[in-house]
Amino acid sequence: MDRKFSIGEVSKLHNVSVQTLRHYDKIGLLKPAYINEKSNYRFYSIDNFIMLEFIKQCKVMGLTLEEIKKLKNNYTSINSILDTVTKQKEILTYKIKELENIKLNIDILEKKVQTALDEGIGQPFIKYCSKRSYIKHSNIKRYTEEFEIQLTEKLREIEGKYGEAYKELSFAISYDKYKLSNYLDYDHMLLCFYDDIMNDEEKSGVLPEGEYLTINFEDDYKDTKYYYDKLIKYVEDEKINVGDTFYESYILTYIGKGEEVKSLGQIQIEMLDN
Repeated sequence: MDRKFSIGEVSKLHNVSVQTLRHYDKIGLLKPAYINEKSNYRFYSIDNFIMLEFIKQCKVMGLTLEEIKKLKNNYTSINSILDTVTKQKEILTYKIKELENIKLNIDILEKKVQTALDEGIGQPFIKYCSKRSYIKHSNIKRYTEEFEIQLTEKLREIEGKYGEAYKELSFAISYDKYKLSNYLDYDHMLLCFYDDIMNDEEKSGVLPEGEYLTINFEDDYKDTKYYYDKLIKYVEDEKINVGDTFYESYILTYIGKGEEVKSLGQIQIEMLDN
């Protein structure tokens, strides 16, 4: 009679928990070679070892237990295994690309948050910015349900075209209009992309590279007026020549304690030669 191994022995030999082996038995993936009717103890044979190693190989490839069971039950030839391996490779290639995109977005966000903290919050400063492409959305009535619905639809459309590419939501407002009215009446919304992934036909415009008077803020997104006033005071005190448009951009919006919504962002205006 061939030697039989207890479930505990198999667990130690193959570094698989007793609970896992019992689960494999329960779902019909790996049945013991023999079960003692009186004690109900499970015993395994060398043939079970081969199947257990096959299961491990399949799990390394990312197959689920149900997929391994189907592969085992539907085996017809080595070609059936090759088909499964090829399909799994395609799935993993897609997942790797997806994870690489997620990591890229995390890296960008981490850098932007760290940069904002290093630059400081709440004080004007001059910052050099590279060229930024954007998609413009003119129909904007901010702080309304209509706007939130339009924004969600626009983001869904963008994600359908470009996937989960990092994008930054910005709002534009006229410098002169704000000074006259002292009211934040936004002209249009911009979606700026970190990478230049749009073709020329898709771009609504470009924010030129150069120096921008900038202020970072961490506050309720409805309370940014205070930061506009600080920028205007800085412009007037320092007698700086600036462009005609403020750009209010958002790096991160989050919900803090007490369900308080806060945003990390910045307001910029292009500096012109005097």
